[in-house]
Amino acid sequence: MRQQAVAFLLLSTVLACFQGCAKEYSDRDIVFLDVEQAQTLVEHDEVSLFSEPKKNTWLDPRTAEKYSAGHIPGAISMPYRDVATKWEELKSYGFIVVYGNTYNDPLADAMSKTLMELGLEDVRTLHGGLEAWTNAGNPVTKGRRP
Repeated sequence: MRQQAVAFLLLSTVLACFQGCAKEYSDRDIVFLDVEQAQTLVEHDEVSLFSEPKKNTWLDPRTAEKYSAGHIPGAISMPYRDVATKWEELKSYGFIVVYGNTYNDPLADAMSKTLMELGLEDVRTLHGGLEAWTNAGNPVTKGRRP
């Protein structure tokens, strides 16, 4: 009985150590880009000396209905509620620029932090979201992704 208690205590200590080692991301970790910076980033592939170039992309975490009503051309629709089961689809991309509806959009911030916590390093957030995009005179696409 005593050996079981010691083993349990040892296992609990080890697990607590590993949980303490996990990186938690905060708002300070989010890298914001303005519309021009984000466009330039997405238009060019991520290039590395050690691997094949990767396509950069836009990511829309809003609901499918909001995505259909208007989104940045070429954006991937991944509603935030689906990120836990679909995030690995994003591993093949280089930089991922997340956007929401407007400035200080909590959904875009949450998606960016979640993707970083899942191990995607090259995540950026469009400052001002879709509102900044359209205010800069850029087009939106309507309808679902083919």
